[in-house]
Amino acid sequence: MTSSCQATRHPDESRQTFLDRQPTYWLKRCYQTLRRRVDAELRPFGITLSQRDALLALRHDGPTAIGDLATSLGLEQSSASRLVEGLRRRGLVRLEEGPHDRRSRWAYITDAGSDILDSTPGASIVAAQLFRDELTSGELADLTALLKRCTNILEERDDALNRR
Repeated sequence: MTSSCQATRHPDESRQTFLDRQPTYWLKRCYQTLRRRVDAELRPFGITLSQRDALLALRHDGPTAIGDLATSLGLEQSSASRLVEGLRRRGLVRLEEGPHDRRSRWAYITDAGSDILDSTPGASIVAAQLFRDELTSGELADLTALLKRCTNILEERDDALNRR
């Protein structure tokens, strides 16, 4: 399979021309732009997308050890701890000792945390609102299929590296 995407820049090519050919550049730009848009939608509620994602995980999964929450959110343990601590200070989660290990801390979503979730839009809703008027259903299906395929390729390669 050949591709017009080349990972090396020709000496006579501008940096922007090179970047314009890179799918990873556009994926990153798309994510960053969507992230800014979602954070702007959430700002009036005083919450970030990362905080909303943590609350959503806690509501879905129930009480969760901070380490497990970090894993599910794709964060380092220290980042998850800071995130949860900020939510705790606002009364959106409560922290308790772990049921089997007093050294571990478990996060529980509070009623106030559930109320915030119920009143705020998630990234999927914001993206759907932005894209539904600009992309056809076929284009959205194609985009989703390609992104799933890319994700699977990357995850398979990660798994292979981790087995070494």
